[in-house]
Amino acid sequence: MLIDTDNFQVTVPSLLFDPQFHVFDFSTRKGGLTKFLLVEENKLSQAPFIDIRFEAFAAGNFSIPTDRLFSIEDQHDIVRPQPVYIFHHAFVCSTLLARCLNQVDAFFSLKEPWILRRLADFKRSSGNKMSPESWRSTFVNYNQLLAKNYLSGRIPVIKATNVANNLLVDVLRYMPESKVLYLYSDLESFLISNLKKTADTQKKMASLLAGFFLDNDFGEKYSAGLNIGKLSFLQICSLVWVVNLYSLQRAVGEVGAAKVRTLDMATLLDDLPKTVSEVSRYFGHKSNAQELSSMLAPQVVSTHAKDQSQRFDVNLRGKEALFILDRFGREVTSVKQWIQPLIDELDLTSSIESRALMIGGSPSTGEVLC
Repeated sequence: MLIDTDNFQVTVPSLLFDPQFHVFDFSTRKGGLTKFLLVEENKLSQAPFIDIRFEAFAAGNFSIPTDRLFSIEDQHDIVRPQPVYIFHHAFVCSTLLARCLNQVDAFFSLKEPWILRRLADFKRSSGNKMSPESWRSTFVNYNQLLAKNYLSGRIPVIKATNVANNLLVDVLRYMPESKVLYLYSDLESFLISNLKKTADTQKKMASLLAGFFLDNDFGEKYSAGLNIGKLSFLQICSLVWVVNLYSLQRAVGEVGAAKVRTLDMATLLDDLPKTVSEVSRYFGHKSNAQELSSMLAPQVVSTHAKDQSQRFDVNLRGKEALFILDRFGREVTSVKQWIQPLIDELDLTSSIESRALMIGGSPSTGEVLC
């Protein structure tokens, strides 16, 4: 059976299951269209991001009516691989972790797919008129279309962008069999990471915070009297950290999900071999010594995860942090004191730690599937 696209015809099995047809974007205009990229699997694997910057590396693209796509997706009875998810609040080495997992046949990492960013933006937009039933169908179908049978990895690892954290509750609610890992750092580390960014990147934090306020009741409950335009840069960053962890707390509280674990970046970096092994086990694969060696190869862990031409490792990260604190230590301490009463009120620390991935073996890490 052939499906007409706006450029050519494609078979139904290829559209639904061939990794070279990557679901990328959607529009609700003109009855709804879904955009696919034509892309080699190895390019998906190697890309640090599969977001809007990735589109230029595709061999081509095409669109088909969304109703038609969802109809054929709903009709087949072929079992797709079960994806797992990495969520995070940014600057926590999530791309590094996804790259490590991607080195073995057990996993195929999709790093920040654009379709999730588009779903997240649509969910929080004022123009979202979609019914709960339509939203569930849209969310599930696009996530299923990401979970294809990749030749170089059996378990799709979907690492979302931090801007898509409002989708965490949907993963827990509508994809309850999927395990979720939430990577986070302490507040000071988050502030240091933001201080290392360019001025252009720093300017975006205020708009990010305003968007995060729309994702749940945090803005309504705790932003009264706050004028984002009058807050300092570090105050904005501290609120971004708080509202993201509050969103995790709320999502778990609403759904009561059992398959969510948290991982502190410090734990990841303090013992990378043991932690990567435990993450692999939690996601369903017990890695052997050879696989761990591949995941921790120098070209993987000693280069910048988002720009592999640059050298970067734990020691260099630590030196950068000391340099930042030498320049901005007073400001960082002041902001930590300013935000601490709210952190205590929300009980964020204990709620995060209560779901920590237990490194070294624990019943909470989940069943080993292979």
